[in-house]
Amino acid sequence: MMTGYRNLLWLLPVSLLLFWPVWGGTLSRLLAPRGGLEAPGTLAPPQAAGKDDAGFMMDNVLFSQLKNGSRDWEIQAKHLYTGKDQDRMQLEAVEAQVFKNDKRKFVITGKEGEYNSKKKILILRNQVRVQAENGFLVQSDSLSYDDQTRKITTAAPVQITDKGIGIQGKGIDYDMQKESYDVRGRVKVDIH
Repeated sequence: MMTGYRNLLWLLPVSLLLFWPVWGGTLSRLLAPRGGLEAPGTLAPPQAAGKDDAGFMMDNVLFSQLKNGSRDWEIQAKHLYTGKDQDRMQLEAVEAQVFKNDKRKFVITGKEGEYNSKKKILILRNQVRVQAENGFLVQSDSLSYDDQTRKITTAAPVQITDKGIGIQGKGIDYDMQKESYDVRGRVKVDIH
């Protein structure tokens, strides 16, 4: 038989280990966090605003449309995602190119946008620029491009630069086929 305090100290950890199945569950429940706290790492990382119910997400996207065998337009975006409505694609860092007879006529850029694939309408926001190959430039905070009518419209303030003329106004209707535009609001014209 073992005697002395030294032997008792050795038996204490061994007995605690052997009887863990009896008292371990009670101790674990006692030490568990209360009040609905979850263990670290179980929370999902926060998602960016507007991407909550994304159907799909893609990076570095380029899609285009052909008409009669030649390029009609191309849209390139750094990020693309859809929500519940799969026909409305949300875009970030957007560049759209519009072609005529396979020659680039316009480049439309913006920091963010939305493309409705059913209506064929592209809406751009944040530092939007429309640059024509002939030097015509439109700048605004937002605008929409309707691919079916080939028109650019906005009600936001615009700044237009074209062949020695600077024009400022509130809104524009630009017909890309006729190459004509109507500036609305109080219009200011500077001739260079």
